[in-house]
Amino acid sequence: MKNHFQKAIGVVCFVASMLCLALTMMCCHSGFNANKNIHYSDVEKIHIGMPLDSVVLILGQPYAFSSDLGCHDLTCKNPRVVSEIKMTKGTDVVHYVDSIYQDTNYCCEANRENMRNIEKHVTLDYTEEPSFLKSIFNSPMFTYPMLWIHLDSNYRVSEVYAKYYGKGWDEKCIYSLSENPAKDSQDNNIELIVDTTLFRKCFPK
Repeated sequence: MKNHFQKAIGVVCFVASMLCLALTMMCCHSGFNANKNIHYSDVEKIHIGMPLDSVVLILGQPYAFSSDLGCHDLTCKNPRVVSEIKMTKGTDVVHYVDSIYQDTNYCCEANRENMRNIEKHVTLDYTEEPSFLKSIFNSPMFTYPMLWIHLDSNYRVSEVYAKYYGKGWDEKCIYSLSENPAKDSQDNNIELIVDTTLFRKCFPK
């Protein structure tokens, strides 16, 4: 009886310790550089107005892409969403996005009205936000960068933006190239101070 009780206590202690470890990892906002093939010098070659094909020639195929399709009714049961569409060798970003914006089969009235006012655009995701398990096994420092390329309605670069996520949910801009440098279109809640040294450390290839 005593042995069974000791084993039960041991199991409880083990489970509790694992839960504490998980909570610690989550609080640290763990992560890693998911795209190790990106070099900072290649990112710096991207300029405003560059066409999509040229971006892919320099940086390669993005991990995923997305596009905001506007507002929806609160009662909308099947909202149209283009968010983090994973890229494959056969994915045609232009055809995919064009087909969505040309589709008049709106999911709700709010979407119908909003789609009339928003301009076609797309965001290329060149880094993957890490999963919890990846963060444990890939980065003892629990930090990671993110890189996005924003394209306008003609599929030309309108902005290049990179952020660094550190311990305790810290985040900072490490690279920004925009048509309007005075405006940080990604996040209004962080100070737009580019950290070139950190940017180059995050994308060393």
